[in-house]
Amino acid sequence: MSCRYELVQQGYTQCLATCSRGRKGGSQMSRKAQTDSGETKRGLVVSATEEFAEYGYEGASLRQICSKAGVTTGALYFFFDSKEDLFKSVISPLMSEFPTILATWIERDLSVICDGKGEPTNVEQLPDGLAQLLEQYPLVPKIVMSNRDNPVVKGYLDAKVDEIAASIASRAERKGGHASDGFSPRLLATMCADAFIEVLANDDDLDVIARHLSEVSTFVRGGMEATLKK
Repeated sequence: MSCRYELVQQGYTQCLATCSRGRKGGSQMSRKAQTDSGETKRGLVVSATEEFAEYGYEGASLRQICSKAGVTTGALYFFFDSKEDLFKSVISPLMSEFPTILATWIERDLSVICDGKGEPTNVEQLPDGLAQLLEQYPLVPKIVMSNRDNPVVKGYLDAKVDEIAASIASRAERKGGHASDGFSPRLLATMCADAFIEVLANDDDLDVIARHLSEVSTFVRGGMEATLKK
């Protein structure tokens, strides 16, 4: 295990040295070092994804992650500064795209309700880009849902929830409506986000996900219509 980590370290050192000297074999050494380090890092992320999905952020063990990946904890800290940094690497590929997909999904229903444009969320059609993300990162929605209060997850979601809430409030104002007593656009936006994640975390079949999201959309439109009083 430690030998593999030492090879990665040596590879980076040799890469810098050979590049600076411009020797013929330098590019080959550099490519090998980059390949080895890339494989090690990917192995850690895959192992961490499984560990976070099964035990959550707090329960996940860095030692177990390293053991499953076949590397030492020293190798882990070579690539990641902390457990939180590793967690970010696990969820960021999906979470960097997911909030925008969520906002687009809700905007579609807002347009139907407020502007009379477009069609509501379709039972036969997932939001653009969602199927590809779920195929690439099938465990991440479960990780996000079970760690909804984690600061990293909240950082991704809260800003987008605020943006969606602002859009709901703005449309209500343009229509001359107002929020119902005791109900707020941000609460509606938060409910949308949590329902969206819940569906993704508990269903594997894309057709089932599409159907459930359509049901959620119907419910959400009812809430929006009540909130955006005419």
